[in-house]
Amino acid sequence: MVGQQAEVERLGTSLNSLYLPLKTSDLLLIEYRKWLDKFGTSLPFYQGYSTRKLPQKELENNQQPAPLDRLRRHTQICGSCNRAYQVTNRLKTTFVAVAIALAALAIVTDGSGTELLAILGSGSAVVIATVAHKVKTHFERSYTRH
Repeated sequence: MVGQQAEVERLGTSLNSLYLPLKTSDLLLIEYRKWLDKFGTSLPFYQGYSTRKLPQKELENNQQPAPLDRLRRHTQICGSCNRAYQVTNRLKTTFVAVAIALAALAIVTDGSGTELLAILGSGSAVVIATVAHKVKTHFERSYTRH
């Protein structure tokens, strides 16, 4: 499906000229695409049955359509996913800063026993930052088969 969508975008033509639908199984898809033709103008981008709308940046720069990645196709548009993406990005940055600060604290202190706590805290902050990074990349990466 992703390969077909990329081919449709590469050709830059409407679906009704490229697509031979099956009346039995593709009726819902055809009606949805026709609905997008009527009401899709309020969306940031869409691919209707006879019309389509590219994202504004692509129209201004006259570029190829955006690659099929989650960040541009969903995360930046979906409010809840965008908030989660921003939170995980802030968490990652915050915990990297905490890890650096605790590592610096472990270096500066001498023999008072706080070094071990600072090193453990720094390691924990690195682990949390790594987990936040993995969650963040879930919102960015391209659609791939597993």
